[in-house]
Amino acid sequence: MIKTYLFTDQGFKEDAPLDDWREVVKDGCKLLWVDVRSVTKEDMETLRERFALHDISVAACLDKFTRPHVYEFEDHLYVNMTTVSRGGNHGVKASELNLFAGEKFVITVVKESSSEAVDKALKEFKETPRLCSRGAIYAVYLLAEDLVETYFPVVEKLDSEADKLEDDMLNKAESVQKLFQIKRRVFELRRLLGPQRDIFNELSRRDFPFLAGENKVYFQDAYGRMIRIFDMVDTIREILSGSLDIYLSSVSNRLNEVMKVLTVASIILMTLSFITGFYGMNFVHLPWLQAPNAFRNTLISMGVITCGMFWWFRRKGWI
Repeated sequence: MIKTYLFTDQGFKEDAPLDDWREVVKDGCKLLWVDVRSVTKEDMETLRERFALHDISVAACLDKFTRPHVYEFEDHLYVNMTTVSRGGNHGVKASELNLFAGEKFVITVVKESSSEAVDKALKEFKETPRLCSRGAIYAVYLLAEDLVETYFPVVEKLDSEADKLEDDMLNKAESVQKLFQIKRRVFELRRLLGPQRDIFNELSRRDFPFLAGENKVYFQDAYGRMIRIFDMVDTIREILSGSLDIYLSSVSNRLNEVMKVLTVASIILMTLSFITGFYGMNFVHLPWLQAPNAFRNTLISMGVITCGMFWWFRRKGWI
């Protein structure tokens, strides 16, 4: 579905015509914004004919998820960016925002029926139509800024879960499974946002002759936000690694405690087994073997030896 907005100093108008759009934006401070949701092949064919879009960028809008990239053409640029939200197989759902920008127009294309980043940028332009005086590059920056803002809730949610998990690692064995689930989500998020960071870095360093405005300053701000997100993601990874180390250390300590108790028990039983084995030999002449109270004396001796060994181990701090 294609929807158009014409922004001027005086306000904005919806459903601006596409057939003669060059005449519509010819004079004065004007910016045509074409918003495409649930994009179809017919929609992209219409835009290709009206705005002379390159076949490569048109095909990219219809393809499945691709790596973010920037294409510069004679009179416009094409940017493919990634949006993320909670959901999907790994807990992170990715979608694409395709963006075309020329001297007097901006085209946003998404495969879904809604886009939080586009809605926020459009709302700001509707509330302040005079922003069109800053040129199409400012609209691109707003889209990039709002897109980056959609990353923060996902990252902050992961950060909160990682902090809570760190407290639970010593008490709940099932926390290990959750830890690996969060690690997969962090890995997926980092894989998705890595190319996006490179795109903002590239936009902050390049000049586009057909776009007026201080694009370097705008996109350096967006790039700085991406660096902050990556720092947060790396911090989460360190927290998860530390939590795993804590869990493995606690398991090792518990195992050592168990082995210590079992070792002490085996030594005591081995000593008692030696006594019973000694008097169980098939010899007639053994000390105390024929004594009237031999059985009682043996039991008492075994009890005293056991208590003595237990006291000695406790004194040494082994149990």
